[in-house]
Amino acid sequence: MRLAAIDHGFPYIYHADEPAVVRSALAIRFDPNPHHFDWPHLYFYLNYFCYMVFGKVRDLASGLHLQTTLVQLAPVLWNDKLIFYLISRILSATLGALTVVPIYLWVTRLVDKKAGLFGATFLALAPFHVRHSHYALVDVPMVFFLAWSLYFATYSPVLAGLTLGFSASTKYSGLLGGLFIVLYYLLNRSLPLRQRVARVAKLGLFTALGFLIGTPYALLDYLTFVRTDGPQGALWQFTNVGKVDFVSQLQQFGSALTTKLPSDLGYALLPLFVIGCVTLVSKLIKHQPVANILALASVTFIAVTFYVAGLEKDRSHYYMISYPYLLMVSGWALARLSDRLSRRVYKVALISAVLLPSLLLTGLNIQDLTTKSSTTIYGGDAPESAKIKL
Repeated sequence: MRLAAIDHGFPYIYHADEPAVVRSALAIRFDPNPHHFDWPHLYFYLNYFCYMVFGKVRDLASGLHLQTTLVQLAPVLWNDKLIFYLISRILSATLGALTVVPIYLWVTRLVDKKAGLFGATFLALAPFHVRHSHYALVDVPMVFFLAWSLYFATYSPVLAGLTLGFSASTKYSGLLGGLFIVLYYLLNRSLPLRQRVARVAKLGLFTALGFLIGTPYALLDYLTFVRTDGPQGALWQFTNVGKVDFVSQLQQFGSALTTKLPSDLGYALLPLFVIGCVTLVSKLIKHQPVANILALASVTFIAVTFYVAGLEKDRSHYYMISYPYLLMVSGWALARLSDRLSRRVYKVALISAVLLPSLLLTGLNIQDLTTKSSTTIYGGDAPESAKIKL
């Protein structure tokens, strides 16, 4: 699903951020320092690595006199105005699809296998995540690294910190994923307080290390990194997204829960989340261990969503950082609902009813991208300024 219509829009690029990513990645061959920190740099380096591998393969094909044949089969391979966009999009699509693996492993380890299967399936079919995986942008790769960090946190603060650092080094907001992990460590009463604090300290140390591995010039070019007067500096992003007053934040929070997130995720997940939260109350009263994990995921989802709702630019892709926690609770809720049904046909009907909206919306998104034109983004003919001709 994430590779279907991956060449949408060609030869035009309608998303203004894609050229910024691709050009920054290509420029690394001249200078490993991108000289701007509006985004961190790990995704640029990953793209550059893919470009270099592709270049070696293409050179090898030319040396074996296969160029003519390959040009006839796939002319885009030798179209340097398009091929790098295609490679970057394929990278995003691949990471987006593979994110279901750590989500499944994480939820299975902390809750149970059936909840993990449902949570991973929800992500596989999530309409907005599928659509956004079609672009050479940083949000989907950021969630990929965050999901691995959440899984690694269940047994290694070192690996959790490194991958959390990679997430933040893909997009700064990936650091918000550390909220769940820190609370998960601190609230684990099976360990002495000293060990819990030590885990948090390790997490912080290796998160910083992971971030610097992905964005080394945050340290090597520190004076540019801390600038706030333009997109060259990282701190500029915090002013760029803006901030709204508390009343507006509450309104945007309500809109996110009732409109934005339901349409982005297929309408069934938020009702399942509410059912899960209600069901949790009795399990918390009975002190069931899994209830503590689910309660922590619920609180983290609400807290992160509320924080994003406070931004002046509360766009859909900003909320992707909250997806894992919603997937866990919603997956568990569906698993428990299906367990209560005695007949197999009822189970199938329930699961189908839950997944069908996501599947339909994702199918419509793919069809939309397949026939992508200026009307897709602008609802009419796009202005010439919006078409980036390559």
